[in-house]
Amino acid sequence: MTCDVVFSLESAAELVRIAGSVGSAASVIQAVESLRRILEKYPSKAGHPLSEGLFYIDEEPLRAFYVIDDNVMRVEITDFRIL
Repeated sequence: MTCDVVFSLESAAELVRIAGSVGSAASVIQAVESLRRILEKYPSKAGHPLSEGLFYIDEEPLRAFYVIDDNVMRVEITDFRIL
């Protein structure tokens, strides 16, 4: 089972801001790619539940927040934070 991983507009904007403030855009890009690979295969097992279907997962230097829609096999990353 492979899920589509998509980014909300807000999370994409936050990712751009983080890449500019972390100082290493390469590390941010690597973290995002790693998160995408993990979430497309194991979205509910890879992360930690927060509340009402919201999960988070850490991949240095990022924390990603996401929701899972099992009906259409889609993971939507809703926000990013710097660890």
